[in-house]
Amino acid sequence: MEQNPLISVIVPVYNVAAWLPRCVDSVLTQTYQNLEILLIDDGSTDASGEICDAYAEKDPRIRVIHKKNGGLSSARNAGLDVSNGQYLGFVDSDDWIEPEMYAQMLALMERNEAQLVCAGRYDVDGDTGRKTIGLCPKRQECITGEELAGRIFLWDHCDSSACDKLYRRELFDGIRYPEGKTCEDVPVTYRLALKAHRAVLCDKPLYNYFHRSGSISKGAKISGKTFHYSQHTAGILEDIRKNHPAIAPQAEFLRVHSLYHLLLRLDHAPTEMRKTYRKEYRDARRALSKHWRFILTCPWLTKQQRVTDLLLIVNLYHVLRPLFHKD
Repeated sequence: MEQNPLISVIVPVYNVAAWLPRCVDSVLTQTYQNLEILLIDDGSTDASGEICDAYAEKDPRIRVIHKKNGGLSSARNAGLDVSNGQYLGFVDSDDWIEPEMYAQMLALMERNEAQLVCAGRYDVDGDTGRKTIGLCPKRQECITGEELAGRIFLWDHCDSSACDKLYRRELFDGIRYPEGKTCEDVPVTYRLALKAHRAVLCDKPLYNYFHRSGSISKGAKISGKTFHYSQHTAGILEDIRKNHPAIAPQAEFLRVHSLYHLLLRLDHAPTEMRKTYRKEYRDARRALSKHWRFILTCPWLTKQQRVTDLLLIVNLYHVLRPLFHKD
């Protein structure tokens, strides 16, 4: 292994002036110092671009790219295209990382001759500041990339987030994030995992995921983007059934889970919104109905999820919801 290899840390930046210094400072103060820090200013209209430039003047490890706004995937791809590191990591600009994150992940990567390391994370409430342990592997272990993909599909103490992981750069050969889509990690991270011969799970929360009001992940408005997640899972299930049948049940769980949440979101929407997306609601119900046998026997569904799925399929959930959901 190369001594002291370079890690490229890609930070997409868009209108995050209030949180950006905390993020960048957490990268600069890593105990592992051989970093290339790529701040990708994705057409910010606040002071974020100026903040990036000011940091670059202070630390030669920082490079700033100012680009036209294209979204999170576009910014990540821009960073990937100019990165030089043997290893790659991502940090979202309103989040921050623990001081030893990259030192610990790199050590695990090299000790196990792995191509991907997945750590745990903290969830931080943006309104209260309360910090709790979120998804985090139960123990440190080395597994196959296929097994990691299966666990990602199940949210088995890890998920598709790009940011709590460290990657060998060759995993990204031929792979980029889909531009113009939300939930962009979902169709990418599992493919990176499948390319990895060995992956290591780190049982320590090293990433801080800041849940702020108004962020992409918390937006409540229904639009065309609301359907991106379920669209991703349809492609994933087709791919896995064809190429990795050993984890097809896990991929089918992901597909069912995405349709379940889509239908619940539409069902809870105001009446006018439900009317606007009536066709999409019907199509999602039909898609879910294709999995009724799986729903009846799936070991990863709770009883309530199973009942809810079946009621959604027969279009009775909205009528019977008050009987078993107190909301």
